[in-house]
Amino acid sequence: MRRLRLLLAYDGTDFAGWQIQPELRTVQGVLTAALTRLNGDRPVSVRGAGRTDAGVHALGQVADCGFAGELPDAGVAHALSRMLPDDLRALAVATVADGFHAGRHAQAKVYVYRVDRSAHGDPFLRRFAAWHPGPLDQEAMERALACIPGRRDWSGFTAASCTVEDKVRTVFTARYAEEEALGRFTFVGEGFLTHMVRNLVGTLLDVGRGRFTPERITEVLESGDRSLAGPTAPAAGLFLERVVYENAPGGSA
Repeated sequence: MRRLRLLLAYDGTDFAGWQIQPELRTVQGVLTAALTRLNGDRPVSVRGAGRTDAGVHALGQVADCGFAGELPDAGVAHALSRMLPDDLRALAVATVADGFHAGRHAQAKVYVYRVDRSAHGDPFLRRFAAWHPGPLDQEAMERALACIPGRRDWSGFTAASCTVEDKVRTVFTARYAEEEALGRFTFVGEGFLTHMVRNLVGTLLDVGRGRFTPERITEVLESGDRSLAGPTAPAAGLFLERVVYENAPGGSA
């Protein structure tokens, strides 16, 4: 038995999220089924760095599992490329220390939210960006973004379905850039709660449209009142871009 670390990319459009759910197609479920077959039909328990929601994508999700099969790492990666569906890929597979845990050892997660800023909507971005035409006051958005970094209680930006009691998290970075009709929000934090990034994006876009002042971010944080925040941005624009590990048994990147 050895522990494998897997770097994953997936188009989340047709998945009901990461976590296994009865009778639903999930990333964890599809990956577990493939790895179980490679493991000689012996059960495999797959752990992910983050539980992406339905419709959310990943460029750099990280997972780990115990594996008793004799295939070398390159052989596992090669086999998975033929067993997994087109919307899920294992980009890299490596044997790591037994103590590695994809979730517990993550120091930070990088989420990116993409916004299609074209006038009529790019059909080739419809699965991977939220369409938001029209002018945005980027100076106001920058002021709002500056209110986000820090260790805070994120209750006001969390979905009602979130069952986590402790909603205090540290966000290290929050920024926005726009180039050639494609906007990109980037959030780096130790962890994110249910719909937290999408609720932040919905509020920031409302700041850009002039519906809210930049101070609305602080008002929501201080009150913990979800009703004061903007709408939940569509899942299509959200990507788990990277999971950061430092001094973890499984490596640094």
